[in-house]
Amino acid sequence: MYLVVFYGLFFTLPKIILSILELNFVKDKKEKEAYILNPNDFKKAADYKIINTKLSIVLSIFDFCIFALWIIFGLRLLETLFDFNGIIQSTIIVLAFLVIQDIISLPFSAYQRLIIDTKFGFANGGLKLFILDTIKSLILLIIIGGLFVLALSWVLENIESWALYGFLLSAAIIISANIFYPTIIAPMFNKFSPLDDTSLQESIKTLLDKAGFKSNGIFVMDASKRDNRLNAYFAGFGKAKKIILFDTLLDKVPKNSLLAVLGHELGHFKNKDIYKMMTLMLCIIGLLFFIVGNMPQTIFLEANITQTPYFTIIFLLLFGNLISFYATPIISFFSCKQEYNADKFGATLTSNEDLANALLVLVKENKSFPLSHPIYTAFYNTHPPVIARLQALKCDNLAKYQDDN
Repeated sequence: MYLVVFYGLFFTLPKIILSILELNFVKDKKEKEAYILNPNDFKKAADYKIINTKLSIVLSIFDFCIFALWIIFGLRLLETLFDFNGIIQSTIIVLAFLVIQDIISLPFSAYQRLIIDTKFGFANGGLKLFILDTIKSLILLIIIGGLFVLALSWVLENIESWALYGFLLSAAIIISANIFYPTIIAPMFNKFSPLDDTSLQESIKTLLDKAGFKSNGIFVMDASKRDNRLNAYFAGFGKAKKIILFDTLLDKVPKNSLLAVLGHELGHFKNKDIYKMMTLMLCIIGLLFFIVGNMPQTIFLEANITQTPYFTIIFLLLFGNLISFYATPIISFFSCKQEYNADKFGATLTSNEDLANALLVLVKENKSFPLSHPIYTAFYNTHPPVIARLQALKCDNLAKYQDDN
């Protein structure tokens, strides 16, 4: 039971406290004067934030209960159900754990997408698309996860310094995923078509030339079939880099503001933010492997299990949440710095006002509540508050922007 108590005190309880702080903060601000957004959009954004924060509290409690069940009897039950030897046993047990975790969280995912996001005008596609996405995700989990677990199980079985080599294997998988996701995995869920707006295409190419950026094409993703949020991103590495525009972005954002958004994304590439963030994530994963690799036998005995390869991998997964939780404010800190720098670079390619207008459109259309509790912001928010970004751009004439939106 010590593991369960430890998990509750140092993971579940802090998460709930942070969520309650944010919930009360947003409730209080909702009743006051609208900020940045017009009053109607301000209340809608607050309502969306409130219902999602309440859901996160429920999820934290549910996660704790599931963790307790795994530790008390679930892990031993898995071992009993798949009682044979070798790395195949490890692979099947860990995959069973992953699939069960995925399935038991499915009602929450369905509620988020089919109820909450539909109510607030985000979700499209309905139940049929949700089921299809779920099946595809499970298949990918079984195939890719299975191969990774198989390889990691072999490392655990055959190499004494397994933590080091397990980390190197994980790093290789993460880097490979970033390389192959745009060309193999993403097209399984969305259609990517070459941008057919010649004028916009020329403007984007001019923007890329100013930044010294070589692209392998400009594509429009049919994001609206699933979600009405706005976004754009750059995918791939080296000569395989592609520009991906959500079709929703093309419909809602003026040309100059769209170019400003792309300029911001170019800033991330210019500053090598993707490599910096990947390095930080790999450091966190390395820390996780070090901690689990040096866990005393008593930790496993506390859960009435032995330190087998499959239980070691499951402990990596279970305690990965705990490690990543305490790494979150570090990630948020560096991410916010990167956002400011990307804004600065993007504004030099277009203008401060174009980028400011783009930020305000994104806040409105994505129903992002523009205020957040300071502690919650420091802990979770990977992007600075929009007012701080407007001030950094010297475009914080909020009354003007509120009227325009």
